[in-house]
Amino acid sequence: MHRTSLQTVFLSMFSYISAAFAQVAVTTYHNDNARSGLNNHESILTHANVNSTAFGKLFQYAVDGQVYAQPLYVPGVAVAGKGTHNVVYVATENDSVYAFDADSNAGANASPLWQAALANPANGVTPVPASDVSC
Repeated sequence: MHRTSLQTVFLSMFSYISAAFAQVAVTTYHNDNARSGLNNHESILTHANVNSTAFGKLFQYAVDGQVYAQPLYVPGVAVAGKGTHNVVYVATENDSVYAFDADSNAGANASPLWQAALANPANGVTPVPASDVSC
């Protein structure tokens, strides 16, 4: 199966709450080393306010391949030459890692804060073929 080389990362948050609410870092899959999925610091999300009128996609960024890993979030990151940002880190099947502003994709945030291509075919570092991933 052929996959398109341009995929999209979606960032969903409350559309009516300021970006300051999301200050709990998510630095590993499912929030903790036990992979429980529990964010015991969550104080805003409820069954009442996670609905189609108050919660949803705010914007998107383009990346160079499928995203199989969980995007990670770190608040208050000082990015050289770009100030302090709440950052979403995304890794793709093409061995690229991106850092995106988590709060806006407008203006200076329309492009990644940074992007690193980790593949190095000359030294045997190549992306894992999609057929080997079983996702």
